[in-house]
Parts: sequence; C-alpha cells; structure tokens
Amino acid sequence: MWQESDAAVREMLNAESLRQSGAKDDGQSVSSWWSEHGIDLKLDRLDRNALFSLASEHRRHADPDWVSLLWHVLAWGVMRDFRNAPTIINSVADPGARSRLNQRLKDAASSSYQGLIEESYRMLHRKVPRLGPAFFTKFLYFTSHRSSPQPRCLILDSRVESAIFALTGLDFSKQDSATYERFCNKVAQWSDDFQVEPEEIEFRLYRFGQRIDSRRWRWLDAEVSLYREGKSDVDFDLILERVSSRGLKATKPSLPGNN
Repeated sequence: MWQESDAAVREMLNAESLRQSGAKDDGQSVSSWWSEHGIDLKLDRLDRNALFSLASEHRRHADPDWVSLLWHVLAWGVMRDFRNAPTIINSVADPGARSRLNQRLKDAASSSYQGLIEESYRMLHRKVPRLGPAFFTKFLYFTSHRSSPQPRCLILDSRVESAIFALTGLDFSKQDSATYERFCNKVAQWSDDFQVEPEEIEFRLYRFGQRIDSRRWRWLDAEVSLYREGKSDVDFDLILERVSSRGLKATKPSLPGNN
C-alpha cells in the first residue's frame, strides 16, 4: 500500500514521467512585456545558471543594482502571469522607494548567501506590495551560496508546498520565516538521504505540484479510486497515471456532512 512518507519523495524523484517533463536548467525566452513596461533586461533568455551568474556579478560590483536582479528573477519566474508585476514595478517608481528596496534586497541577498534563512525571509516578507513568498523566495534562492553544503534558501511556492503535503502530509503552507527555514532544512535532509541536489528536489516537487494542480485531494482521490477497483500493488507511478487520466476536469469529491 502506498503511504505518505519521506520515501514517497524518493518515489517521486524516480518517477519516469516526471523526469521526462523537463529539466531544471531549461531556459525560457524573456517576454516583451518587460521592455513594454520600461524594464531593460540584460538577457533575452533566462535559466537558473544565468541568474546565479547575474547574482554573482552583483556581489562583485561596488554598487550593485539588486532591483535589476529582481526584475530578471521575476521575468524568469512569472510564467506568463503578470498580474502582480505592475504593482511591484509601480511601488518603486519613485527614486527614493527604489533606493530603499535596493538596500533591502542587498541585505536579504547577503543574509541568503550566508545561509541565514530565517533572517533573509523576514527582510522581504510583506515589505513590497504583491511581492509574496512565491516571488521573493526565488530571489533568495538565486542569491544563496549554490555550492554550500549547508541548508540554503530554496523556492517555496504553492506548487511545491502542495506537492510536499500530498506526498508526506507535512504542511509548509504558513507564510512565515520559521516555516520557510523548516522547509529548506527538510529539503536539505532529503538531499542527503537521496543523494539528489536540493534544487533538483524542488524542481521535481514543482512539476508534481503542477500535475495535481496544487490540490492534494486530486492525488488522494486518484489513490482511493485504485483501491476501490481492487488493486493492491499501488505505487506512485500508478497513482500519477490515474491523476493524469482524469485530467483537471475532475471535481472535488463530496465529504460526509459537506453536501
């Protein structure tokens, strides 16, 4: 019988269908949306390696423009959903506001690079309108020390959070610094246990979260349906196949007392 556990994360990492869904280092072209809104980006195509290189360049610069790095990170991460981007951009239209954000980003980047996970999160949480954890943890991730053997900042968004909840029952939905540090430490533990890079685990969790549409009930409903059919040898791949066959049109099952 399939069970929620750390071992389920290992099953996910070994799932062939998820390995075929893309690689974490795949790049994407920069949308013209940014230039149309007055944001001049250095690169026409962005991937993880390019963004880590940009962060490294900023650390070497005497007076780095961390706001510019934030625009590059958002251009990589918004995935064609720009609903929050105009508010973030407009919040720093004033030179003074931009300078203050630049200093805040500089401090957060320094803390992230030093592995001060909670501190770096607190520096950005609720400090910029519409710049939520799904966005700013990307900035913290790219400004972290990528080769550090210690736990470091990683990306935590709704896809990743829901994937972990479905696989293990662990809840990282609370948006605070302690929960974020606990998440980063847990992924570091899985990295040691399974000998897989932390960012590879985060990427696979994201892909899995996409497959279940960030809804744990889709995963549980698919699992239960297999047992109802009398199947006993139920594993990760079989449940994921059932999720995919049902598609996103499946409706949430009614629970007793909720009719």
